[in-house]
Amino acid sequence: MKKWVIGLILSNLGFFLLIIFGAIAVSAIITGQEMDSEMNAGSSTRCSVVASGTLDEETLNQFLETRGVFKGTADIFIKYGEQYNVDPALVVAIAMHETGNGTSRMVRELNNPGGLMGDGPGFQFSTLEKGIEAMIKNLSDNYITQGLTTPELIQPKYAPVGASNDGMGLNKEWLNGVNGFLEQLGGLSTCSEGGSQGTGKYIIPVDNPNVSSGFIDRINPVTGVAEHHKGLDFAQPIGSNVKAADDGTVLVAEMGVSGSGFGGYGNVILIEHAKNKEWTLYAHQSKLLVKPGQKVKKGEVIGKVGSTGQSTGPHLHFEIRKEKMGGQIDPAPVLGVKGK
Repeated sequence: MKKWVIGLILSNLGFFLLIIFGAIAVSAIITGQEMDSEMNAGSSTRCSVVASGTLDEETLNQFLETRGVFKGTADIFIKYGEQYNVDPALVVAIAMHETGNGTSRMVRELNNPGGLMGDGPGFQFSTLEKGIEAMIKNLSDNYITQGLTTPELIQPKYAPVGASNDGMGLNKEWLNGVNGFLEQLGGLSTCSEGGSQGTGKYIIPVDNPNVSSGFIDRINPVTGVAEHHKGLDFAQPIGSNVKAADDGTVLVAEMGVSGSGFGGYGNVILIEHAKNKEWTLYAHQSKLLVKPGQKVKKGEVIGKVGSTGQSTGPHLHFEIRKEKMGGQIDPAPVLGVKGK
């Protein structure tokens, strides 16, 4: 066979292989991008540090510049967001969706930015500022302090699909709409790394609370020794949920033994709340559902009520501490319950 024929064959073969390998490489890149996209979509939490630093008044006012009646109201959202410990990015995102970017009749005529309905066509407020404050207070009292801190957790209660007052079936679009605005704002600050620092406000760590022993001087029912009871006891059925009183980081989750600083507490959890530089303690549990180093959210179930350690019956012993290993204060006025 002549050399030029062999050369032509080899040349064509090389070109053919180049096309094949090139196609494989392109396919790998596309597949990798698709996989990255799918992974990002599956793990996306729409979170950033926006509201804890970057979402300042100027930035928010730029966003609100073309949002109907909300133009120039950034200071109001931020002021009441700080007052009630609610992420202003979350409030603005909900307000934008509820009012069609500040143009709906409800917000223009009733100063109602949150779609608050009551038993009628919607609550009316004398000023837009009062309406914004009412919306934020409602979110704080009925959602954030109950551990409902993201659109995914808020939606079933705030805009339930199939609700009797949702005749047009718009609630099914609520989650996507709110999250869409959140993306424009940069996300929730509460989902950022700093979210575990806490909100600065505690919720009662059990359902249907029944205080059986207060922050008092008493005779220890197990040892018979006079002592100061350093927390609140909530009498509860064994196996009842124990909830984190606020966002935080679990420092201790173990059976307390003598010499550890937690002797007598039984199965005990200690959570650090960096925002207000305090710690909360949950003792005598039958089961621990978290581990040291774990980040927890307000309202998250962290264990089950029990009667381990120095205990005469199933209850949760709850403490608020100013120091990691001491400095207990009375939780009753903090939680808004009556001690005994």
